[in-house]
Amino acid sequence: MVKAEHRSLVVSVLAFLAAAWAMKYARSQARSAEGQLEVARRVHREQNEPYVIVDIQLHEAGSLLLGLIIQNVGPTLARNVRIAVTPDLTSTQGDDVGEALAQVIARPIAMMPPGRRLVYFFDSAVRRFESDLPMLFEFTVHGDGPMGPVEELKYTVDLEVLSETLVGQRATKPLEDRLDKVSKGLRDLTGYYQEANQQAIAATRSRRMEEVRQRREAHQQNHGAGSADGSCEPGGDA
Repeated sequence: MVKAEHRSLVVSVLAFLAAAWAMKYARSQARSAEGQLEVARRVHREQNEPYVIVDIQLHEAGSLLLGLIIQNVGPTLARNVRIAVTPDLTSTQGDDVGEALAQVIARPIAMMPPGRRLVYFFDSAVRRFESDLPMLFEFTVHGDGPMGPVEELKYTVDLEVLSETLVGQRATKPLEDRLDKVSKGLRDLTGYYQEANQQAIAATRSRRMEEVRQRREAHQQNHGAGSADGSCEPGGDA
């Protein structure tokens, strides 16, 4: 009798332990699933949110101008974009440029479609690198997306990384590259024209050569006839 009660007690304890382990495992699985769902939601949201970046860049390769660039590189529309910067933007081109940049930073942008890129004059690259003005800026961006406020974004822009990009580059390099492309296009067009009109070009060349030959023969005939007429003229009274 005692053994049966002892056996029943052991079975009950084991059943309780198994149930407790199963409950703990179920809770762990639920937390894991909830975490995975939250990650999926976050990824989905980030993939469908606007992404507004603020940067200071050379206007183009080989350019001597620095521009303040505001661009939405995300897939959706950004609304109510607000920007802050530390320290304040200053320029070697005078206080007027600094005030204009301050207005750009202070003014909220009502909306920025995907791919929208705003460019504002910031400074002369050469004069900036030779000055004592700040070279490091921290931009903070707030805005709204399709699903509400977007997470605050911060960017650190270091102008020192641009100082070496001017080495070995000519200010006219972009224009030279474009002219090379135009020249290549004209050469290709000439080649296509000659290939498409090869027979017509050959016929025109043959016709011109025949015209030259006929004029030459006519000239020779006229010259010969004039000489013959001159030899038959009387020499005058004896």
